[in-house]
Amino acid sequence: MAKKLWRIFLWITLVEATAFAVGHLISRKMTTGDETSDNFQVAAIFGGKRFHSTAGSLKSGSAVAAMGGMEIDLRDATIDPMGADLDVSATFGGLRVFVPEAWAVEVDADPQGGEVAVNVTPLEDLPEDAPRLRVHATAKAAGVAVTARS
Repeated sequence: MAKKLWRIFLWITLVEATAFAVGHLISRKMTTGDETSDNFQVAAIFGGKRFHSTAGSLKSGSAVAAMGGMEIDLRDATIDPMGADLDVSATFGGLRVFVPEAWAVEVDADPQGGEVAVNVTPLEDLPEDAPRLRVHATAKAAGVAVTARS
């Protein structure tokens, strides 16, 4: 019996290690741009990732977290005068987006068996010319948070 349990344990460990390695490779392939890019795409699959943007004229970004977690910090980025779009998706994991309190953030939430939480400055409390970020957030059995608080 102990020999059989040992084989099961080794098999599970091998599957997990393979999934982590494949997830890391896929994440690297899906990631484009860097912290200074005005357009970026980041992914975390079977793992975690932190992305801190310092873009000078942020136009668009996308993030995918699957079976893992991700933090995206936009507090040191500057939005393009025309505004910016951010598409985030979490599946069986979590994704948190930090934004400055002075940004006008509009969130289009699509919680598919998950939750999208928004804690930003209300639009009516901001000037009309506040930098505008449009976020489309999908949570599939996962959690997504967009917040102006640490």
